[in-house]
Amino acid sequence: MEQQDEQKEKLQQEGDSGDAGSTASDNLQAAAEAVEEKLEEGKEELKNQAENLATEAQGKVEQLAEGVQDQAENLVSEAQDKLNELAPEAEKQAEAAESKAEAAESKAEEAVQEAQAHAEEAAEKVQDKATELAKEAEAKAEEAAQEAGAKAEEVVAKAETVAAAAGAAVAEKASELKEKAETETDKKIKEIKAKKQVKDNANAENAGKNNSALFVGVAVVLILLVLASFFALLPRKTKVNLDKYVTVSFDGYDGYGKALVKFDKDAYLKDYKKKIKLKKSGNFLQDSLTKNYGAAELLYDFYVDGNWKIEGDSSDGKLKNGETVKLSWGFNQEELEEQFKVKFSSKGTEFKVEGLKDVQLFDAFKDFDYKFTGISPEGAVEWKGTGDMDGSKGYYFTVEPSMDLKNGDKVKVKIEPANPESVIQKYGIAPKETEKEITVEGLPSYVEKADAISDSLLQDMQKEITDKIQSQLASQGEEVSFVGAEYLGYYFLTSKSANAFEHNIMFPVMKVNVQINIPDKSYNAQHSYYFTGAFTNLMDEGSGKVTVDLNDMDIPYHYATIDTGVVAWFSTVKFNFSGFEDLNSLRNQCVSQKLDKYTVEETVKDPAAQSTESGAENKEESSSANEEKESSSAAESSAANPS
Repeated sequence: MEQQDEQKEKLQQEGDSGDAGSTASDNLQAAAEAVEEKLEEGKEELKNQAENLATEAQGKVEQLAEGVQDQAENLVSEAQDKLNELAPEAEKQAEAAESKAEAAESKAEEAVQEAQAHAEEAAEKVQDKATELAKEAEAKAEEAAQEAGAKAEEVVAKAETVAAAAGAAVAEKASELKEKAETETDKKIKEIKAKKQVKDNANAENAGKNNSALFVGVAVVLILLVLASFFALLPRKTKVNLDKYVTVSFDGYDGYGKALVKFDKDAYLKDYKKKIKLKKSGNFLQDSLTKNYGAAELLYDFYVDGNWKIEGDSSDGKLKNGETVKLSWGFNQEELEEQFKVKFSSKGTEFKVEGLKDVQLFDAFKDFDYKFTGISPEGAVEWKGTGDMDGSKGYYFTVEPSMDLKNGDKVKVKIEPANPESVIQKYGIAPKETEKEITVEGLPSYVEKADAISDSLLQDMQKEITDKIQSQLASQGEEVSFVGAEYLGYYFLTSKSANAFEHNIMFPVMKVNVQINIPDKSYNAQHSYYFTGAFTNLMDEGSGKVTVDLNDMDIPYHYATIDTGVVAWFSTVKFNFSGFEDLNSLRNQCVSQKLDKYTVEETVKDPAAQSTESGAENKEESSSANEEKESSSAAESSAANPS
């Protein structure tokens, strides 16, 4: 107002004519109309700019909603660059407005110099008109700003709808960014206002209108920047499809194949190294350890690598050509999506098994060499594998049982390993049969029954005993001579325990007859005693062949004493022979004392007892015949002399 008063005083001092005042009034009216026209153009342009900016903001928001996080970050950076670019441009516009104001001031001063009479009245009219136009322009500018704000609010509403799921933390971060942007905006506006000061109030009002339009435009841009930043900060989860980085090949042999899984880590990191972000845990130590470890690499190395499995009709390691298998992921999807801000779209992939080679079957048991050793029932089996079964290719034999065997037992021979997948995968060979049963045979066994002993072997034992008797009698001197040995039968003992040292014992029993001749006593008589030898561990060699070590005969320690009755000195002449005076003594020592550990078969009979029994039987038969004869005679006599 002070500048306007100075202009009035200057106009009064110059005191030009009424015509000059009329011309100045016309010029001022034209200038006012020009200003009004400029304001209308400015309003229309401002409205178009606001609508264009709102439309552009809507497109940017939709693009950001579909884009990924790194694009949003780039948008924020570009928006900030634009803000920095607009500040100098705004300054230039302010300077241009200032220049225009100065030019208008110059023209006004010239018009004032020409106007003299009606200057004060014209000045007041111009001032009133300018004020009215300024208010109208400001109202329309505010209306345009409100329309732009409404557009922006619609965009914000859509953004808030999208951001609803993002959570309070992101909203808080967006609010902070918005406050920061507004602070920066206020700062820039203050700087622009400081540079747009004009010398007088009238020109300042016109310049203020231009500044208001510029301020509205800058405000709209800043709102869009805030919205872009808000959407950029929304925690949209990066979609991750691990399936496309997986290839599966098959190795091994048909029926024993295995799947080989390969993950293209380089391609995965190329796609996601900058996109996957690790959520802070709040644990200082954990966050420090993972600070310099890329989130995408951390996800793969610690959670994805090897955390897959092959599923199908056959388990991995027993795959066969033609079947379909599926690779599935084994990690906890929900936990990792939360921790790494990702959304897995991996569903697993199916693969068809192919390219497996054929397995070569072979007869493993042709390479099984074995033999039975020892004596039944304590036999054993010895074996070894040859050819493909020598162990060099992973296959070997097991035999069960392998000890304490007797003829007729069944032995199971198995091929190990029982699960030969790794062997087949390595060598490509497999046995046609994996188990076989063999019968124990050919083992020598201890004879359990005397009837297994052949007559020829029994005679050999008798001869061995007879030779022993003659050898002993030879040591008696010339007074005793061997007359003969009569075989009376045997005692055959079988052990009740399989662990006995002597599994069986054969006692052939002989009656020995000797001639004793004492010439100076005129004594010559025949005597007898009983003798036996023990043959142990008779063996059945198979095919009915029984053997025994005839040289290993044990003589029972006992003596038979024969008293001749010939008086010599204060006694009678007696002879002692290795043996027994009677069979009862022999049986008692050789059999009865062993019955707790052995069972016995016996055929020994005493000839004297047999002779006595035979005589008694003959006497009974004779007596019976006499009775029958007497009975017959009596009957005949009765018939001849009836009463």
